[in-house]
Amino acid sequence: MQEVRQAVKTFIADNFLFGQAPNFSDDDSFLENGLIDSMGILALVEFVTQSYGITVADEEILPENWDSVNRIAQFVKQKLAVQAAAN
Repeated sequence: MQEVRQAVKTFIADNFLFGQAPNFSDDDSFLENGLIDSMGILALVEFVTQSYGITVADEEILPENWDSVNRIAQFVKQKLAVQAAAN
């Protein structure tokens, strides 16, 4: 899960912070802190689906899954576990 956290933080730094080092915790809300808007969340979804080969349904694009580094890491972990169990 640490790999996912680092990848998400790097993506955010490169795409939303103009290469500056991220200075937010893994639990900080992207939306509440103004780090990323709703369009940014969609970019994150695209990045995660391509990076980890998971499918994200429209109804899974919720703050509960996408509004912090830790929430994304947990979501990816759950999706990968489901995929592994299906194989």
